[in-house]
Amino acid sequence: MPEGSALILSAPSGTGKTTTCRLLREKLPDLRIAVSHTTRKIRNGEKDGLDYTFISQKEFEDKIKNNDFLEWAKVHDCYYGTSFQATDTSLKTGHDTLLELDVQGVEALRKMKYQGVYILILPPSIKEMEARLKKRETDSEERIQQRIETGKREIKKYKMYDYVITNHVVEDTVNAILSILQAEKVRVSHYRPASADIEVLLNDEVD
Repeated sequence: MPEGSALILSAPSGTGKTTTCRLLREKLPDLRIAVSHTTRKIRNGEKDGLDYTFISQKEFEDKIKNNDFLEWAKVHDCYYGTSFQATDTSLKTGHDTLLELDVQGVEALRKMKYQGVYILILPPSIKEMEARLKKRETDSEERIQQRIETGKREIKKYKMYDYVITNHVVEDTVNAILSILQAEKVRVSHYRPASADIEVLLNDEVD
């Protein structure tokens, strides 16, 4: 059985990543989710084990010591990490798997040459990103400005990704992601012969 594809998605705060991922899950019910662990507080509307696995700082640091994470990072004084178990099991059983990572996480995966489809979602403008952050009403003005400055640094890292999508309308963004996944499935590197005679033909070294 061929392994599934790892869809690695990231975006600056205020870009609409959470809404995008929820709609993507609705349109691709077979898509497995590698739910990240985090030490930040749960927000209104979020569900433990669905949006994130919310744990204490001590639990997170214990997992770091036990090498439980594929990648992890500390962002705005909170830890975020993706466990090996959350990704390997679903990929090896042939399921496409979504990993929601920040830029630091993507940097870590790129350094280890982790195979996947890397997509960055960006806001239409910095002004729009700030407006979305304020609309959430979950952060102080100081924290919002911190997130904006972090977002600016993250945007500059766009060349680490395979694809960049500007999130004007979430439905259009999700459709773009679906098109990318469809195209990735028919890459030459993913091709598997559909019949024995074609496999024999392709394995024949004589022209």
